[in-house]
Amino acid sequence: MTAPKTPYPAWIYRQSAVVPYRWRNGKLEVLIISSSGGKRWVVPKGIVEPGLSPAASAAAEAGEEAGVEGLVGSTPLGRYRYRKWGGTCEVEVYPMAVHHELQDWPESSRRRRRWLSVDKAAKKIDRKKLRKLIADLPQLVDRPRNGVALPPDSEATGAPRLVYLFRHAKSSWSNPELDDFDRPLAPRGERACETMAEYFRLADIHPELVVCSAALRARQTLEGVRPGLGENPAVRHYRGLYHAGPQAMLNRLRRTPDDVRTVMLIAHNPGMHTLAQRLVGTGAEEDLHRLSENLPTAALALLVYRGDSWRNLEEASCELHSLVVPRDLDLSLPS
Repeated sequence: MTAPKTPYPAWIYRQSAVVPYRWRNGKLEVLIISSSGGKRWVVPKGIVEPGLSPAASAAAEAGEEAGVEGLVGSTPLGRYRYRKWGGTCEVEVYPMAVHHELQDWPESSRRRRRWLSVDKAAKKIDRKKLRKLIADLPQLVDRPRNGVALPPDSEATGAPRLVYLFRHAKSSWSNPELDDFDRPLAPRGERACETMAEYFRLADIHPELVVCSAALRARQTLEGVRPGLGENPAVRHYRGLYHAGPQAMLNRLRRTPDDVRTVMLIAHNPGMHTLAQRLVGTGAEEDLHRLSENLPTAALALLVYRGDSWRNLEEASCELHSLVVPRDLDLSLPS
């Protein structure tokens, strides 16, 4: 049976969460936080981030949403499902032994947090399966100094580098007198940017640096998706990326400062397509096959690079995490 179509790629519906806990005066306590809307009590949770294990991704969410750090078990307490974004999200839940609590954290202005006994914390949660996982916590974790299962695998403890290869959207040929460099986006390209901006927002695609061709259609593509990029990234425009070959694009990426973990390249085919094919060494078979055929306008290839320096970026050094084009995203479906 064919799986039902969802508005977004399957990876968006794969999530992970942590149940943060501590021992206080010999008693086990659980940390819960208010939902983003402030009406419910939840635990830190989010989409499994590209290049991270579910446990490591959940640990990152705990820092962002709850302002806590600690050791996360490598074995989940269990799983639960819920409906959202026109599909079914499946959440793996991990125990987290908290060893540090921040007074200021990224979402401190819009979330509250409370330490409660296991029983009281479970009663505050409205999802039945998650309530049970919290209630069962005392039987599954050790007392202080004996650990909490195992921390995430060593290769998953740090966020990898991410390369977003984003081809410009469809351009217009309506004015034959314009120089190719100055061709604007077509209406179809503008609509594709709106769709991809929504995807960027949902998927937390927030590059620290955007390296963009100076051609008008590339600059308009960037402006079209800016609403989905969160805080304004640093932007560098280069005329040399206009119809550049794959080696020139690779050389530009290699100049990325090493303190930047996420970079987006907005440029043109055929160079972009060839560059993506050269950089990718592994990935899901379906996405690899699609990439071998084409990199369409407004397509985003998300690559995971685990090297210690951008200078070492080379052929077959990346994993293809996902390949998304606007037609993949059926935003007419209920969210």
